[in-house]
Amino acid sequence: MKCSLCKKNNLDFVFSLGKQPLANKYPKNKNEIKNENLFDMNIYFCDFCLSCNLNINIDRNIFFSDYYYLSSVNSELVEHFNELALELKNKKFVIDIGSNDGILLRPLKYNNVKSIGIEPSENVGAMANFNGFKTIISFFDNKCAKLILDKYERPDCIVASSVFTHLDNPNQFIIDARDILDDDGVLIIEVEYLLSILKNVEFERFYFDRPYYYTLSSLKEIFTNNEMDIVDVKFIKPHGGSLRIYVKKKNNNQKISKSVLELYKEEKKLMTIDYIKNQFHNFSNEINALKTKLIDLKKNNSNVKGYGAPARLATITNFGKINKDLISHIIDDSELKINRFTPGMHIPILPYDKNLNLEEVILFAYEYYDSIKKKLNNSRINFYKPIPFKKMN
Repeated sequence: MKCSLCKKNNLDFVFSLGKQPLANKYPKNKNEIKNENLFDMNIYFCDFCLSCNLNINIDRNIFFSDYYYLSSVNSELVEHFNELALELKNKKFVIDIGSNDGILLRPLKYNNVKSIGIEPSENVGAMANFNGFKTIISFFDNKCAKLILDKYERPDCIVASSVFTHLDNPNQFIIDARDILDDDGVLIIEVEYLLSILKNVEFERFYFDRPYYYTLSSLKEIFTNNEMDIVDVKFIKPHGGSLRIYVKKKNNNQKISKSVLELYKEEKKLMTIDYIKNQFHNFSNEINALKTKLIDLKKNNSNVKGYGAPARLATITNFGKINKDLISHIIDDSELKINRFTPGMHIPILPYDKNLNLEEVILFAYEYYDSIKKKLNNSRINFYKPIPFKKMN
């Protein structure tokens, strides 16, 4: 089977995560639940460019016409983008692709850096504009690129955070970004890292919003094919351990950092199809362990609730057939998700209530454990990470 990224016939099936819904669609009533679609989520691996993909064709407009993820509700992410804005404080003009509710535009504006956002989700983009963060509501495509060149100067920096894995045509994205970027400019991509997912057995991070899962090697393949060089790479915390790569237009005198070269070598050594299949098998065992623990808690009449309704919750609950009989409801801080239901398993999503009796909490938004624990401020609550299941306090 041919890999959609590198076009080599090196794509092999490794695992199925079963029937899955669209993870960022939260039905609000019985009619939306009735019309919810499920698709087979099959995982494939290319042993040439070291990528994974879902090899399924779903119209990308479905995912982002309305969207329920707000970056700024997470204090850790706010701090992450505040730090990135400081790194960019000397840039002349920054374009933030996938700018969400303005989480990076806000500190850039504070630091007097000229910037605009591009956000395909109409509801989220409208919120950013309402709050004074200039946002073009559009997918970043050739038409949008031409609009930018007509109305603005060439950017010396383009940022795309947690955007690249959502693209069904990353090659065209690279071409459009390259063609508007200043000759000495930098394209900064923050991308969920496949090797981190494998090492941490966090396959709940697979969902249909993301058709591709990248290593540095697979990123190198497509950027090189489009006349660009990855010149530096950093590990960053978001999304279970991601990569921040710095990309420039190809130049014969381009200096490539030592960290880039070392990571290529590590990936070539570790990334085998046998390793990936083994890690998926471990994930299946961990899902079974989670369900067993939830059944045991229910038998003991424990009060079990979830906290956080990120997209990965859908993958866990649907693969494990975990419903409201095992978790009564999910607490979430996003106003866009409250009073809706989780995709597929339809567990109610409710706001936090300080009068709520919380005993056992499955923390689906486990990256934000410190801020959630501080907010709830109750030493009697037992917090658990779902995969692998473990007590967090």
